[in-house]
This record gives sequence, structure tokens and C-alpha cells, in this order.
Amino acid sequence: MNKRKLALVIVLFAAWYAFRPERIIMNHPINEAFPAPAEASSAQVVESGTFYGVVHPTTGSATIYRLADGNRFLRFTNFKTSNGPDVHVYMVATDDARDSTTVKQSDFTDLGTI
Repeated sequence: MNKRKLALVIVLFAAWYAFRPERIIMNHPINEAFPAPAEASSAQVVESGTFYGVVHPTTGSATIYRLADGNRFLRFTNFKTSNGPDVHVYMVATDDARDSTTVKQSDFTDLGTI
């Protein structure tokens, strides 16, 4: 009987860890400043694009900036997405990547999970 209880506890813990149901109600807004306030005025826009949700509802825009020292950084603006176990951000080399098929047929870079 003790082995069954232990097995049940392990299975329940594994299920909780895999799905993390508390993340459904958690919300962590983030508002970060420009990396260097003095360089914000001299930052040049290299490229920008809009987020489209394929699996998760997602909105907002992404912009790549080049600072005066040559460094580049990616900034999300008005970005919102659902909580999910594996929400990935892809940079896609096409003008209209609104579905999985277009993304798979284009050059893309997986920036990883959020």
C-alpha cells in the first residue's frame, strides 16, 4: 500500500511540474528601460516586425536596434502572449509569417523560450 501511495505522489508531482497550472493565473509584467539612456537618442533601427500568434495568442512588435558602439539588441514593445509551457520566439525571414507552414518554408531563427 505504501508503494502505491508513493507512486501516486510521484505521478502527481510529475504532472504538476509538467503542466504548472498556477502559471495560468500568474502575470509578470516587465518594463525595462533602454540599455543606455544616453545612447537611446543615437540608436538606429536595424529591423522591426510584428508578432503573430500561431499556437498562443500573441501581439506586439519587436525591433532590433544598433547602438553607437555597434552592439545590437532586441526590444519587444506592447508584447503580450499567453502563459504556456514552451512559448518560443522565432525570427522569420519573410514579410507575412502568420502560420506554421510559412515559418517552416522560410529561413528562421529560434530565439528560445520566454
